[in-house]
Amino acid sequence: MQSTPRQTPSLDGTLHVLPFEGGSLADRVAAVFDEALDAVDKPQDVLVLKRLPNGVAEFTADLRERADCSVRPNVQSLPRHAATVLHEAAPDKRLLSYEERIEFLARVLDGYNWSSYFETASEHDSFGRDVGQLLLDAAWQGGFDLPDQVGEYDDLLAELADVNDSFHEKLDQRGLVEQADTISRAVEAIDRPGVREQVEREFDAVVVAEFEECVAIDRAYLASLTRNADLYCVAENQASIERVKKEPGGVERLADGLTVVDHTTSDAARDSVSESERETVGQQFGAFLATGDCDGEATARLVEAATLDQQVEEVANEIEYLRGKHGWEYDDFAVLLRTIGDPMPRVRRILRRSGVPTASAGVNGLEQDLAVRELHALAQYHIDDENHAFDLLTARVPDVDDDLIDECVDPRSVAESLKNWIVTTDLKRRIAEETADIDAREQFRNISRLVSIAEFVDEQDFLESNWYQFAQMLKRAITYDAPYAHTAEVNVAEGGVTVGDTALVKNDSRKAVFLLNVVDAEYPGEEMLSPLFPTTWITQMEGYPAVTRPTDDEVTDTYATVADVSGDEFERYHDERARRQLAIGARAAEECLYFCTYEQSQGAVGRRQHRSRYLRAVQNHPALTLETVEGAGEDRDIHTLGKASTEILSQPWHELEEVQAEASTGGEVELESAEETLAAIQRVLDDSDDVNPRFERAVRTQFDLARGAVRPDEDRGENRDANRDGSPAATGGGE
Repeated sequence: MQSTPRQTPSLDGTLHVLPFEGGSLADRVAAVFDEALDAVDKPQDVLVLKRLPNGVAEFTADLRERADCSVRPNVQSLPRHAATVLHEAAPDKRLLSYEERIEFLARVLDGYNWSSYFETASEHDSFGRDVGQLLLDAAWQGGFDLPDQVGEYDDLLAELADVNDSFHEKLDQRGLVEQADTISRAVEAIDRPGVREQVEREFDAVVVAEFEECVAIDRAYLASLTRNADLYCVAENQASIERVKKEPGGVERLADGLTVVDHTTSDAARDSVSESERETVGQQFGAFLATGDCDGEATARLVEAATLDQQVEEVANEIEYLRGKHGWEYDDFAVLLRTIGDPMPRVRRILRRSGVPTASAGVNGLEQDLAVRELHALAQYHIDDENHAFDLLTARVPDVDDDLIDECVDPRSVAESLKNWIVTTDLKRRIAEETADIDAREQFRNISRLVSIAEFVDEQDFLESNWYQFAQMLKRAITYDAPYAHTAEVNVAEGGVTVGDTALVKNDSRKAVFLLNVVDAEYPGEEMLSPLFPTTWITQMEGYPAVTRPTDDEVTDTYATVADVSGDEFERYHDERARRQLAIGARAAEECLYFCTYEQSQGAVGRRQHRSRYLRAVQNHPALTLETVEGAGEDRDIHTLGKASTEILSQPWHELEEVQAEASTGGEVELESAEETLAAIQRVLDDSDDVNPRFERAVRTQFDLARGAVRPDEDRGENRDANRDGSPAATGGGE
């Protein structure tokens, strides 16, 4: 992207610049909200716009309490408000759902006459997803901003811009709008006859929270929206992680036309943040990572493991340890990665396997949902009557037969057929009875998604309304699934450990925060803006919808942690953005902060990982301390089923290795301790009725292998699978 942002109308209002404090967003916005209230007749006349879509309901409730409002404040996310303006101007338009967008775009991509470069790239399975993600990134910024003088590779971007135009033309023909396009369309729509008058009846003043994340098209929307209203913007210094990916510069860059009130050096302004919040462990570590300095001492903990999976298992054990020690609930914890995507689904599975319920943000995964698999199997049954599909249906609904399946079919509608199956087989009751509350809520949401997909198949005349089309659309939705989705609203389910990216807790906090994969390969890692192009090409593209060619001054203006740039500006710019993401995640910790690392990727030839350079910088700071958590079995007891399974399965080998080590060095061998350990395991297997027979066989096989009664290559079938599993599913709940 060009260093100069898009030309936008100058804003007229006030910009309050706050220091990097974190904590409650409502606490930081309340003083400005009170100022706006004083200038209007009643609280309903103040519209509060939150730039990021997560936590709108919580922010609204907190702001009402903090400002002591008698009525609920009018709070909306900025994308959602733009959608209401667009609806006012064009009520016949309908917003595309995530799955619908995938299907429409797939039709455009499949029929497009590509150049040779993209023709070759389209042979890869991820091509559609990668193109779709890049088009989304551009759409959220108002489209591609191609320069007059194109660079060496900008012709490829021009081709994608043509694809994007073709995509939106087809949507227009059907009265559809994608969510990412609502803000730019609302800018155009607000001046249509009668629209502005209707919209402006809602407010006399507008307060914008998270202004530091507003890109050029957002600021253009705000300029148009507040032409006849007072505007109050609240921005946090050194806190932008979304906008700075797309345009460089600190909050000062956003101040064109605004009267700036700088609270970063004012002691009085700090009164809006309580002393306890400023002194949290997360605030101290976060401030250092974001600004290079902190104003107090603090201690965090370090979890080190051999592999990524073992790292997550240690985190699960530590969560249960803290729950037992402090009486905390699961939603007092957050497990955070740098970005949404791989390996987040894997992390969630390991936590759940260890007995820790998880809650995630955005559109939740479909692939691992058993209810989704059931409905997909129903589709497959009607497509080709596969035995495998029938077997899966039988496993889910034991009394199912061909007649029951056929009775649920409405030949006129796939959606009605799905609804008939859901009601006839009592799917929602089965989910509620067999699944924990938090998992049940997720499955209910996924069922609704599938019904929406089926309704889309029924309604659109360019699709065939049949089971095959439904299965294809569902397959695409699973393939492109939501780690890469942009949504207008993002919420986190209650009742489980929050699993997400660091941005999710930007204005939130948890009693304990675990930052996973704090290794150099992740923080900072290597910035790959898109798999479609080599990074060396992207750095030469003027029109790419991200920062690709920052100058030295832009790097230092954007990040307080950089005094001067030595080396590659692109690399340093995005490295520092990774450091800021780590800072945002760290400052969410109220009482306990954990930096988690691992030494080797999964597999025998996994690449060795090294601690993040930012973690080394933390260790070198005189006021910040890292204490190592030794792990379950040493510094901690075992608190999770998964960990217990792993430990029990390893005991025969562990005890035998100790005996062999002593014997090989001529030392005295004391067998009493080993005998006591193995005898205790034997008593559990003999006396407990809760131990799954499969797990019992796995343990006994380990005993036989350890003493040489069975050779490893003789361990076949079910026992081998059980040995390799070590999951709570194998233990049957017994520790």
